[in-house]
Amino acid sequence: MHPLGYDIVFEIGPGSFPWRMVLQPLPFVILELLLVRYARTKPMYRVAGVALGGLAALFLLIGSVTFVPEFLGLWHDYKVGRSTVVEGIVENFHPAPALGQAWESFSVSGVDFSYNALDATPCFHNAPFSNGPVRPGLKVRVYYNGGCIQRVDIRH
Repeated sequence: MHPLGYDIVFEIGPGSFPWRMVLQPLPFVILELLLVRYARTKPMYRVAGVALGGLAALFLLIGSVTFVPEFLGLWHDYKVGRSTVVEGIVENFHPAPALGQAWESFSVSGVDFSYNALDATPCFHNAPFSNGPVRPGLKVRVYYNGGCIQRVDIRH
């Protein structure tokens, strides 16, 4: 428990990095290596393996170049204190619907927050099917910078 009676329920950091999004092509790179290594008698398998692996490696590189610098910038901003803090009761909470657009929103002390619950972002985003920690009427403290919610504390 936080010294001031709050529990930290989300904090931007390595655990919030969208690892799944970046590493999705990795099994295909491994498959390519296996095809090239063990398909010595089947040249077509080697060609398919190299093509598949090259494409997967390209997607892995694009994902890394896209997500890693953004994450490092957002995490650095939080670590050096580039945050605005708002404290109060969660109001105007609109959870993501079960079907359709996964946008959620809420406000705290007149500050509006809105995010896509399914975004691949290191910033806070409630996952609609996991019943995230933000609920109407809760007393919270939110650290944010621009559109990125960097930390969410809930008072119990």
